[in-house]
Amino acid sequence: MEIYKNISLKPYNTFNIEAKTAFFCIIDNPSSITQAFDFAHTRNIPFLILGAGSNILFTRNFDGLIAKFDFKGISIVEENKDNVWLEVKAGTDWEDLIDFSIDNHLSGLENLTLIPGKVGSAPIQNIGAYGVEVKDVLHAVTAFDLQTAQYKTFSREECNFGYRTSRFKEERGRYFITSVTFRLSKAFSPALSYEGLKKHIESRGIQPSLENIRNAVRDIRRQKLPEVGVIGSAGSFFKNPVLSLSDFEVLLRRMGEIPHFESGNNIKVPAAWLIEQCGFKGIRRGDAGVWPMQPLVLVNYGNARGEEILSLAHEIMEAVKNKFGLALEPEVNII
Repeated sequence: MEIYKNISLKPYNTFNIEAKTAFFCIIDNPSSITQAFDFAHTRNIPFLILGAGSNILFTRNFDGLIAKFDFKGISIVEENKDNVWLEVKAGTDWEDLIDFSIDNHLSGLENLTLIPGKVGSAPIQNIGAYGVEVKDVLHAVTAFDLQTAQYKTFSREECNFGYRTSRFKEERGRYFITSVTFRLSKAFSPALSYEGLKKHIESRGIQPSLENIRNAVRDIRRQKLPEVGVIGSAGSFFKNPVLSLSDFEVLLRRMGEIPHFESGNNIKVPAAWLIEQCGFKGIRRGDAGVWPMQPLVLVNYGNARGEEILSLAHEIMEAVKNKFGLALEPEVNII
């Protein structure tokens, strides 16, 4: 494993932010993890694990070691008449896993198509879209514990999944995820709880199938979101606020009708709507901006610095707080 010095991070983050790291390495096999960790530990410098860089905002140079994981592979580890269990190496591109599942007629992941990133990052955020979260199909996560220098496999319950969070996010920096095991179904059952997806399919007379659901999600995402690699972004920048029913009723009485949807015993309010109501849809501050088709997405139109993106995010958070009394929480990891 080679350690590189003073490396630009612009090619390694989808926001296309220019920042540098003091040290950088690529981990293409699990055995290199301990080498990278020991390098950082002996020098008493920060250690950051990086996947595709699709959920991170660099606001400064990183004075430590960034380890980018890049080991890939998908294998069937168990199968019965109803389900197939896939063990997927952490460095596998998320869309390659979607391809594999569709090609092999396995259901459960099709709603999560076109989410940029690596498989190893998916459990950290408990990624989700169009009515499905990764926890819905995840069976287990295997990770290297940097505190104990031991490998451990976590069941789905042990991952402590929540809305865009998990034990791996709450204990960020402790676990280096090496593989994720998914349980996918041989029988197709369309997940159409997301109203926008359901309407898209019904209005076009689309017959639900694995391929058709995936294509419908792709169409919706491409209409609303900037293309990764062309316009700098990290997808949804903010989480949707989650309110108790009583708190939501108080908000309704104060503000009038507000878009919302149920989330268990709670209510989610679309952050995109809140941001639009505060006048930020399509706004620009130099090269930092809010995407005009989806105000939940902050973008770098060219040469925005990370601090400029963050400043715009804080401006939005303050406006939403003042108008609605709601605190927006970033979904993106800010360094």
